[in-house]
Amino acid sequence: MRITALEPILFDAGLDRVWCFVRIDTDAGIFGYGEATTTEPFMAASVVRQLASWLVGEDPRRIQDLWQRMYARYHNVRGGNLLLAAMSGIEHALWDIKGKAAGMPVYDLIGGAIRTVVPVYANHMFFSLGSDPFLPQGERSHMPGRYRDRAVEAVARGYRAIKIAPFGTIRDTIDQAGIRHVGAIVEAVRDAVGPDVEIAIDTHGRFGVAAAIRVANALAGYRPFFIEEIVAPESPAAMRKVRDMVSVPLATGERVYTKWGFQDLLNHQAVEVIQVDVAHCGGILEARLIAGLAECHFVQVAPHAWYGPVALAASLHLDATIPNFLIQEVPVPHVMPAQQLDLTGDLLIPRDGMLAVPAGPGLGVTLDEGVLARHRIHG
Repeated sequence: MRITALEPILFDAGLDRVWCFVRIDTDAGIFGYGEATTTEPFMAASVVRQLASWLVGEDPRRIQDLWQRMYARYHNVRGGNLLLAAMSGIEHALWDIKGKAAGMPVYDLIGGAIRTVVPVYANHMFFSLGSDPFLPQGERSHMPGRYRDRAVEAVARGYRAIKIAPFGTIRDTIDQAGIRHVGAIVEAVRDAVGPDVEIAIDTHGRFGVAAAIRVANALAGYRPFFIEEIVAPESPAAMRKVRDMVSVPLATGERVYTKWGFQDLLNHQAVEVIQVDVAHCGGILEARLIAGLAECHFVQVAPHAWYGPVALAASLHLDATIPNFLIQEVPVPHVMPAQQLDLTGDLLIPRDGMLAVPAGPGLGVTLDEGVLARHRIHG
């Protein structure tokens, strides 16, 4: 079997979002889809095209060989996030092809399922609500209610865990007014959803060590599921300093790449939860290797997934196989654009806070080619 075509497909997902899918065709008539979406999908698509220029003609079943060659080929950009996003999307598509050729789901090809249904938490676009500390006081006072209402809606949809990002433009440091404002939002959400719904809190790496400690200790009373990226991931030593001074679980990983990047983080024992992203870290197998490293350090895995359905499906196949899995993130638009639902149907819609792993073959996700064509962005 040989690769005959490899191309990125940019999809207008609505809500000012663009997804970058990767399609690989073969001379056996089997094709596969992957996803290389980042916050810069057009740039990722350019890297996919560059990689495609020499992958055509290769055997798509030689996944690890092709991965190593892609990683080593561009010496001065090795490990860069755009290269790894492109590689991840290609790797997903290769697994999709391999699974379809074998008539097996991807999770059976990477060790077999421990579970076929996984708990999920709703990243319910809370960031879109703002929480700007420089808003007029009257407008700021409405923020706790807006977060509360969105949280209640998520729980009404069946989610038993949610994630919020209540900091707005607060960054680097935080004063008492900021602490009170953020605390009021988290308190409103906790009071609304009750004691049994988990609430994760995302800071997007905005604080230095001192402010991070202050924030984490101020929010500890609301029993966060975890606090995400309490400091930026570039310094595991800084994360460890915070870890030693706070009682809440810490998480990070969406901006950490490859097993080599996670090795330093895990060796510092800086977090309780890693959030590997199969669309960024290098793909499904790389994420599985990272999960194995985490298992050796007794760290749990809660994969990051803030993009499209193929990346989510790839995450679910990873989740099925790892013993130290905690929970899976899912993006939950407040109002889902029609093309998102029409693209895959309701296959990846959670029910009662759980999501079934697609049974395959391959990734087990079929994209509606008509919807894909209608909403494709050319250029």
